Amino acid sequence: MFKFSILLVVASSVFLGGCYSTEPNAIASPSATLGNLVLAEPAAPSYRAQRALAQFNQIVLNGKLSDDERAQLLFQRGLVHDSLGLGALAHNDYLQAIRLQPLMSEAYNSLGIHYTTLGNFDEAYDALDATLDMDPSYAFAYFNRGLTAYYHERYELSYQDFSTYFELDNLDPLRSLWRYFAAVKYDAQSAHTELQTALEDLPESNWSRRIVSFFLGQLSQNELLDSVVNGIENQQQLNERLCELYFYLGKYHVQQGNSSIANNFFKLSLSTNIYEFVEYRFARIELNKLREQEAL
Repeated sequence: MFKFSILLVVASSVFLGGCYSTEPNAIASPSATLGNLVLAEPAAPSYRAQRALAQFNQIVLNGKLSDDERAQLLFQRGLVHDSLGLGALAHNDYLQAIRLQPLMSEAYNSLGIHYTTLGNFDEAYDALDATLDMDPSYAFAYFNRGLTAYYHERYELSYQDFSTYFELDNLDPLRSLWRYFAAVKYDAQSAHTELQTALEDLPESNWSRRIVSFFLGQLSQNELLDSVVNGIENQQQLNERLCELYFYLGKYHVQQGNSSIANNFFKLSLSTNIYEFVEYRFARIELNKLREQEAL
């Protein structure tokens, strides 16, 4: 299946490369800001992803595929659907892949995060537990199960999974942040100290380290916002960074009780259209939680 193999390579490049601007070196200038707030130019649907999707659809109709090949194809098509923000179609692809290949741990992992965003926590736990039963080294499943427990308000379980995920790579600033979010709910006294200890090991070269410094009060919001374009080479990189930054600023203002400000930052995260990022997916969940609180 030469064409099948080539298509998987194309799909992988879609996920790694993302949706690039027609002007690769174009980044936001000071004129694109409100004060020091850099606004995203919402990412357009990737032409490469759409072409890959069309090719996947053609090959799915090929009756000569084995069950294993069809399952892998459906899983890869699900990833493309997710990258285009087509969550329901992605969800269906993952379910079909599992029916054909019940031991596909990566499909269970993807299903788990979908169930979490839908608020179907029992199904999410089942899917992510299945992933780790089949492949205990599947690091991202610990993170996704931590998210499930966090949004299910089972903070001790969330902290345990986020800690496991952090220990697998303690140089990732965002892993330390999620562990901190769970710790604030579970063991608030040690949360700050633990995050400070994590910061000491984080490389200066990783821009996301600045978000951790901000949560520790070592950097002001204006200083963080002013630095957002540092090292940016193209519009896609900027959108990805803004998606993360605005989500975590939203989380900060939720902690501070500034619901209206948090609301705006979560909307700014959504405005980037970086559909496959965890921050994009959960910005909408955070917005819904804020609306529910306002309705009480």
